[in-house]
Amino acid sequence: MIRGFLSDVLAKWKRFRWQGLVKVWAVFMAIALVLLVESLGVHYGATRFDITYLDRNKAIPAANAIAGEKATNLLVVDSSQEGVSDAEAMLDQILLDMKVPTTVVDVADENAEFPALTHYSTIVVAMPNLDRLGEHVLQIMQWAKKGGGVMFAMTPEKTGYLDVIGPQIGIESSAYEYVVTKGITPSKDFMLGGGQTYTFSDPFESSLSVALHDRAQVKAVSSNGRTPLIWSTFVNSGSAVVCNIGIYGKVLRGFYASAFSLLGSATAYPVINSAAFYLDDFPSPVPSGNGKYIKRDYNMSIAEFYSQVWWPDLVRLAERYGIRFTGVMIENYGDDTKDDPVRQTDGAQFEYYGGLLLRQNGEIGYHGYNHQPLVLPNTDYGKEYAYVQWPNRQAIVDSLNELIAFQKDVLPAATSSVYVPPSNILSEEGRKIIGEDVSQIRAIASTYMPSDSSLTYVQEFGVAADGVVEAPRIVSGGMVGDMYMRLAAVSELNMHYVSTHFMHPDDLLDEDRGAKEGWKKYYQGLENYLDWLESSAPSIRMRTGTECAAAIQRFSGLTVSMETSDDSWDLKLGNLTDQGWLMFRANNGTPGRVRGGSLTKLTGNLYLLKATNATVHIERKTGGAA
Repeated sequence: MIRGFLSDVLAKWKRFRWQGLVKVWAVFMAIALVLLVESLGVHYGATRFDITYLDRNKAIPAANAIAGEKATNLLVVDSSQEGVSDAEAMLDQILLDMKVPTTVVDVADENAEFPALTHYSTIVVAMPNLDRLGEHVLQIMQWAKKGGGVMFAMTPEKTGYLDVIGPQIGIESSAYEYVVTKGITPSKDFMLGGGQTYTFSDPFESSLSVALHDRAQVKAVSSNGRTPLIWSTFVNSGSAVVCNIGIYGKVLRGFYASAFSLLGSATAYPVINSAAFYLDDFPSPVPSGNGKYIKRDYNMSIAEFYSQVWWPDLVRLAERYGIRFTGVMIENYGDDTKDDPVRQTDGAQFEYYGGLLLRQNGEIGYHGYNHQPLVLPNTDYGKEYAYVQWPNRQAIVDSLNELIAFQKDVLPAATSSVYVPPSNILSEEGRKIIGEDVSQIRAIASTYMPSDSSLTYVQEFGVAADGVVEAPRIVSGGMVGDMYMRLAAVSELNMHYVSTHFMHPDDLLDEDRGAKEGWKKYYQGLENYLDWLESSAPSIRMRTGTECAAAIQRFSGLTVSMETSDDSWDLKLGNLTDQGWLMFRANNGTPGRVRGGSLTKLTGNLYLLKATNATVHIERKTGGAA
């Protein structure tokens, strides 16, 4: 009976004149079903943040946090000597971020009165020619013998006073010659990332040729192993540290901070403890057509490469290393800045890629309504960029409000707060507009390292006076063969215990960003960096842009003072909210039990302190290295 029914149906189907249309309809339905299943598979909700922003009025700029505190450190400079201004600027920021209240005395100022040394527990000397200090050099060394800690931060010149105090600060002999220092190798138990060599980009004769006596503890040497660059030594009851690097740029701050932490029986300073990874221009309109090198390597269109290779590879990295990407959205790539913003009509790719990002518990931030930086007509791009200026303040505000509204329309579950300036360009006026008129933007993530361009918005980690968090990115791309970025990365692990990285989906379309080498090599470079980061800082917290910014808020306001006894270190923390993070180096003694927090050993005598109470008691056991 059933067989007869089927035969009847088949006969009628053969006589049906619209068979072709039905087949076409069936194919379309199958495609629609596949797309439906795929879209239903992109389940996501709001990003689950492990740390959230403090109220704006509770976020404190670092300078405000330590204002009025009694200075514990004396910075001695001689502004008349070459290079001192660079070293002083670097040290000022280091000491501010380490929350070391400091008094500065300039011996070039004839009206300056040299202060009483008994007021301070540490002294930093920033001048190459110590003869300018005269008898004060001997006073400083006598003070150190009684328990003080002195750091000579600049490569010294061979002078009479250096010869006099040389044996006390570890120097057995010195020459008049300076040697080329091509890189630095910190010892494995001194710094995070130690035991490896980090190359300088523009080496020169920056280090004094010295031989040290056997009581000096060498912490870092030149890349060829011949020249000591950082060392410490006992001075009776006190200590001395010498930096023989001779380079005073932002890229080396972590080395000088680590050197300073060798002073005293222990040193504690606030850090951020966050690693964030940004995807610029993601989600954004996917370029149509083919990319030269993508076609060469994968025989795919750009859109196919993004969806079938690039994103799946990033997901694998995220799963392996615990990364939670922060993508920053571009609504369109037009250059219209004069007319009212026009809503993007194709929201499907934003929904799809944005949904994938949120499903990974990542975050979506802001990059721009279009890719035009926030500058007004008074900014001259010259021949450097082909960007277009915005005609007035309101046009900038309208563009940001359109981006915010569009993002909420296509990804209603997204919670955004971080703005990344296109090409890291942000004018003074644009920056002011963000702080005054666009309250949804709580943080700006531009660039940390200096740039050859005067248009680049270069940041420090911290909270600005308007309450916006300054959360710069340090390194970028696959970093294949880029030793400068690896040097910056290791420096910032030790300065702020932070890693911030960014890349673009369209890096593989631009030869200057690695397109010719191909995605495979780019991916291997990124993987190599992540392996290095994981081995150098296994306890660092993988965070989104918002979480990193919230951690910066806590770091910015946190202050620390310490009292030392024979059996304990007692820390008092100012402006502690829910928790604070600090580097803790035990130079003389070994940490035992902790109340008010917990310690994680990082390397050697360096620990990461998680503080949960405004007072932290650390048991001090004897027997630790000084």
